[in-house]
Amino acid sequence: MSNTTGQIPEVTVARYTAPRVSVTAVTEVVPIEPIEGRSAPGHYQHVLVNVVTGELSFHEGTQHRERWLPEWKSFNDVPRETRKRWYPGTPFSFRGPHMWFEPVPDLLCWTIDSGVKELPYLDVAAATALLDRLAPHAQDLLDGLFEAGGELDWSADSARAGRDIGRLCQRDPKVGAPDGDGDLVDFGVITQRFPQVYQPELLRLSLDTLAKQCEYVTRYLGTNDRWHSEVKKVFGTPYHDGSGVGLDTLGVRAWYRTVLLGDDPRELRDFADWDAEHERLAAGEIVSTSTDEELDAWAEREEVRAARANVHLLGAQEAARAHRGQLRAREWDQLAVVGADVVRLERELEQARATRATLTTAATAWGRGAEEVAERARMSEREVREPGHADSRP
Repeated sequence: MSNTTGQIPEVTVARYTAPRVSVTAVTEVVPIEPIEGRSAPGHYQHVLVNVVTGELSFHEGTQHRERWLPEWKSFNDVPRETRKRWYPGTPFSFRGPHMWFEPVPDLLCWTIDSGVKELPYLDVAAATALLDRLAPHAQDLLDGLFEAGGELDWSADSARAGRDIGRLCQRDPKVGAPDGDGDLVDFGVITQRFPQVYQPELLRLSLDTLAKQCEYVTRYLGTNDRWHSEVKKVFGTPYHDGSGVGLDTLGVRAWYRTVLLGDDPRELRDFADWDAEHERLAAGEIVSTSTDEELDAWAEREEVRAARANVHLLGAQEAARAHRGQLRAREWDQLAVVGADVVRLERELEQARATRATLTTAATAWGRGAEEVAERARMSEREVREPGHADSRP
């Protein structure tokens, strides 16, 4: 990561235009008792939030009420459709980073800590009451999501609301303190305090590569560079045992996509799509010996070419380097083939020379003249008269 201070763009990441949360009525619950041959159900009650529709619902897995088929040797043998029915959606993770750098799932799931003395399995009334209590937090989660270029991303606000939903599903339900969850920090907030974290070079990458780089930032911001320890002196929450500072960075992808989109009305297009139409790599301007500077200049020319077509081109630079790498790999392999051919041909030539020497000696012994033998063998007369003299003609 760059550690040079640069000009930070003015960035306001848009929030999700979220649907209003609707609570699905709970009309019945699954019997607690397992059928014969099945084990006790454990925590089989869940809360679901549909990010697309805003539906908040109560769900119960029925694994303890269904036969385990003989061909199912492990849980992985259970058909995917059945597993999704038992455990729908993506479990919300209290702590990142995986939850924060992956796309926001359409369906989120929280496991209710029921089935214990402190929190018996919920009946219809208890499930309904829980959903009513969770509804405002579900709305906060949806309203807090970032949206950039048609993609949803987590914010500290939405993650905090997700944690509160999880807390209210515990046997000792309570939401976090108003000043709690200090480990959740939006990337945009960090950039204002530490402009060194901004990497403008990422804005030239393809969208897939940009997402991978944003994942790296989400995982390691505050730990991966020497000066990053300064970040955790300002942001994050110290661990109770004093071993360090917890910091979860959110909204990295949305922040960079917002900078990338800006007020630019041009169509965003990855270089692969552009090249499929224009075949720029096939033009042969890039060779295996092209320097980094030459590749950068080539990428800039392609970006200008695309801009004339009202296209904001992404990934030209990395495509140029990848193409050069392919050319080098191809020529490296070719060198091995050619080298083997040369060794074989030199061996054959050596054998042919030896055979020719034997034949010229024999012909001379028959009484053939040196000039005649040399013409026939494509050698110099001197070499015929003085075997071993390196003066042969091709």
